[in-house]
Amino acid sequence: MQDAGFPYFPGHFRPGFWHVSCPVRWMTPPDRPTPGRLSRAARTPAWLIAGLALGALAILGLAILLGIGRPTADDDRAIAAREHPSQHTPEALAAMPAPGPVADAEAEAASAAAASAAALPQMGEAFIDRFDRADITNRWFISDGWSNGPWMVNDWRASEVELTPAGLTLHLRKNPEGSEWAYGAGEIRTHDFFRYGYFEARMRVPRGSGVITGLFTYADRTDKLRPNEIDIEILGRDTGAAELTLHENGKATWHKHRLSFDSAGGFHTYGFDWQPGYVRWYVDGKLVHAETGGAAQRLVRPQQLLVSLWGSKKLGAWAGELNPSEGPWRLDLACIAYAPSYSGPLCD
Repeated sequence: MQDAGFPYFPGHFRPGFWHVSCPVRWMTPPDRPTPGRLSRAARTPAWLIAGLALGALAILGLAILLGIGRPTADDDRAIAAREHPSQHTPEALAAMPAPGPVADAEAEAASAAAASAAALPQMGEAFIDRFDRADITNRWFISDGWSNGPWMVNDWRASEVELTPAGLTLHLRKNPEGSEWAYGAGEIRTHDFFRYGYFEARMRVPRGSGVITGLFTYADRTDKLRPNEIDIEILGRDTGAAELTLHENGKATWHKHRLSFDSAGGFHTYGFDWQPGYVRWYVDGKLVHAETGGAAQRLVRPQQLLVSLWGSKKLGAWAGELNPSEGPWRLDLACIAYAPSYSGPLCD
C-alpha cells in the first residue's frame, strides 16, 4: 500500500491514514559510537605507538645486557683463583706478577710423566708448627713486595706477618701514604712441596665484608697446565660458612659448608686430606665433605701449603666490598701441621 508522494514503511503510521496492520520486525538499533571516540584528535598517533614500543624494547635490551655483563660469584671465584678467561690472554699472562717460589723441574717432570695418580709417591715430611721460635723462615717463605692482581686492595708485605705469644698473626691494614696499594697483607707458604697428605690449621678468622681467609695448597701454572689448588676459604662477610674447593687445570669444584659456630668467635681446627683419588675436608676433627670425582683423581702435581689474608673491593658478588671502617683485620694462627695421612687432628 502506498500513497502518492509518501513512501510507506511497515510498522509506521502515515499521516492522515488509518494504519493497516502488517508483520513488523522490531529491531534494536545498533550501538552508536561515542561522539568523538574515533575522531582524528582522539586517536593515538601510530608513530607514537611505534616509538613507545621501540623504547620499551631498548630498555629491556639494556637491562638484559647489564645483567649479562655483571660479574657473578662464580666469576669472582675464578678471578681470585686466576682461572677467569680474561686472565689467560697473552697480555694478561705477561702482566701477571711472579708468585714467589715455584715447583722444581724434577717434580713437574714426574707429574707430567705419571700414568696414574696411584703410581706417584707421596711427597713431604710431617711437621707441627706452633710458631714458638724467633725465626720461621726455615720452613716458611713470607710473601713480600707484590700483589696477585687488581682484584685485590693489597700487596703482600713481610711487615704484616707477626709472631705473637699465641702463635702467628697475619694482618690486613692500611699502607703508608703514597703506597701503590691501599693496604698491606700477610701471606706465608712452605718452602717444601707436598704430594698427598693431611694439611691442617688451627685459627681464628676476621670478620668483615670483602675480607678473605685462605688455607690452601697450590701448584702454579706451567707452559701447558693451569694452577692446581685445594682450598678452604672463609669469607669475612659470612663467618658461619667455609668454602671448600678444588681447582684443577682451570676448572673449579666448589662446595659451601655451613659451620655450627662463628669462625670469627674463637679458634677452630680446619683441614683436608688429599690422597690418590679423593680429597676429604675436616672441621674440628669431623668429616664435613669429600670429593672423589675426576677433578680429585687428576690432582697429582706437587703443591705448596699457603695461608693468606687479603681484601677486595672488586669481587663484591662473591666476597662483598671491603669496608675500611671495619678494619684493620687479623688472622690468628695457633698452629699449622702436616702428616702423610689423616689419623685425627694434629694441632689440638
